[in-house]
Amino acid sequence: MAEFWMELQPVDSYQVKANGVLSEKDRKIMTFLYQPLMGAECLALYDTLVTEVEENRLWSESHSHTQLLNLLGISLSNLFQARLKLEGLGLLRSFVQTTGESRHYIYEMAAPLSPEQFFSDGLLNIYLYSKIGNAQYQRLRRFFSDEPMSEDGFDEVTRSFQDVFETFQGSELPVSTVANGEPVGRAVSRGVTLDDKAFDFAVMLQSLSPTMLSRNAVTEEVRACILKLHAIYAVEELDMVHYLYRSVQADGSLDLDYLRKIVRDGYQLQHNRLPELKAKTEPKVASQDLQPQEGASDTEALAYYLENVTPYQLMVDISDGAVPAETDLKVIDEVLAQQNLPIPVMNVLIEYVLLRLDGKISKNYMMTIAAHWKRKKVQTAKEAMEMAWAEHEKYKKLQEEGTQKPPANYRNNNRKFNQTGRKEILPDWFDKEEVKPVEKEMTVREKSTLDKQVEEMKKRLKEGR
Repeated sequence: MAEFWMELQPVDSYQVKANGVLSEKDRKIMTFLYQPLMGAECLALYDTLVTEVEENRLWSESHSHTQLLNLLGISLSNLFQARLKLEGLGLLRSFVQTTGESRHYIYEMAAPLSPEQFFSDGLLNIYLYSKIGNAQYQRLRRFFSDEPMSEDGFDEVTRSFQDVFETFQGSELPVSTVANGEPVGRAVSRGVTLDDKAFDFAVMLQSLSPTMLSRNAVTEEVRACILKLHAIYAVEELDMVHYLYRSVQADGSLDLDYLRKIVRDGYQLQHNRLPELKAKTEPKVASQDLQPQEGASDTEALAYYLENVTPYQLMVDISDGAVPAETDLKVIDEVLAQQNLPIPVMNVLIEYVLLRLDGKISKNYMMTIAAHWKRKKVQTAKEAMEMAWAEHEKYKKLQEEGTQKPPANYRNNNRKFNQTGRKEILPDWFDKEEVKPVEKEMTVREKSTLDKQVEEMKKRLKEGR
C-alpha cells in the first residue's frame, strides 16, 4: 500500500457520485451499526460526501480536498485513513484520473447493508458484537427488529392490475424514448468484498478426504463463509478442514451456522476473547529488515538502513516518532515525481538537506541537488552518501582556506576566490540554495554527524521502531 502523501494531496480535486438515494433509516444504520466499527471521523466523512450531492442529483460539483479538510477539521493523513476504512467496509469506491501533475478523484457512495443483511453477514456482526458487547448488541438487534404479525384467519382480497385498470387500446401516443438523464433510484448496498489471495482453497481441497466430505459440498456459499471466517479468526487451510469435518450433516452438506459457532468457540478458547476489527496502519519497515549484516561498519549499517526505509518512515524516525509536516511531505513527493530518484537516494538527500539547513526542507535547494544527482546517475544509498560527503568535504575545505567572503564581482560562473587568490569550483547547487546553510554551528555538528546517525539508528532498531 502506497503512503498517503504519495496518493493524496490537498490540492487534488474530487467529485462525489451517488448511486441512489439514501433513506433516514440508512443514516440510523450508519450511526448505530457502522460507527462503532469505523469511528466518528469515518462517519463524518461519509455524511459530508453524501450531503455534497444535492437532492435528486447523482453528481456533486468539483472541489479540492482542502475544502474537505477544512469542513472536517482533520489532517490529510486522517482523511486518507478514513477513506480507506469506508472503502474496506464497502461504503465507498474511489477512482482517480491523473493529468500531468494534477489528480481528480471520483468518490462513489454506496448504501449500508440493511439490518437483516448486517446481522446475518457473518463478518461485520461478529466484529460489532466484539466491539460493543452482548447487552448493547442485543439492544441494537431489538432496535432494528419487530415482531411479525400473524395473518392467520385473514383472507386476501387484493385486486390485480387487470382488475383495476383497463387494457391499453393503442390510441394513445407512445412513450418517448428520448434519453433525458438517468433517473435517481434507491442507493445500492455493496457489502464487504473479500478475495482469496490469503487463503489457498487448492491446499484445503487437496486435504479433504472424499469419504469424509465431498468437494462438491464446498459451494460458492461455503467458500464465501470460509473467507469470512479466515478474515475474522485467521483460520489456516488445514485447520479449516477439521472444522468442515465437524460441520458435515447427514446428507453430506455443511451446516454453516454450526461451522461459524465452532470456529468462534475455538478462537475464544485459545485467545479468551473475540477478535477486534483493526485498520492497517501506514506500511512500516520491519525492524529485522533494517538489520545490517554482522560485522558491518557504521557507514555500511547506515547505508543499509537508508536502502530499506521509506522516506515517510525516515522522516518519522528523524522526528522521534512525530508525524512529519504536510508541507515537507509535499516537497519530497514533488521532488520524487519530477526527478524520479530511487527511494534510497531520496533518503540520503532528505538527511543531507536536513543536516545542511539545520532541520529545514527547502524545495529549490532539494530540487537542485536532486537534479545534480540525477545527472550523475546516482542509484544507491552508498553512492549518494559518497556524493554528499565529497561535496561536503569541498565545502569544509573552502571554509578552512578562507574566512573572508570574496567580493561579488570576483565570482564568475559559480567560481570563488580564497585568500590566496586561487580559484575553487563548487557545484551549482552550493550557490543556488534557497536557504543559506548554518555555518559555524553546522561545522561543529557535521564533524560527528555520521556517528550520531548510526547510534540513533541502532537505538531505533533495538527498540523495534
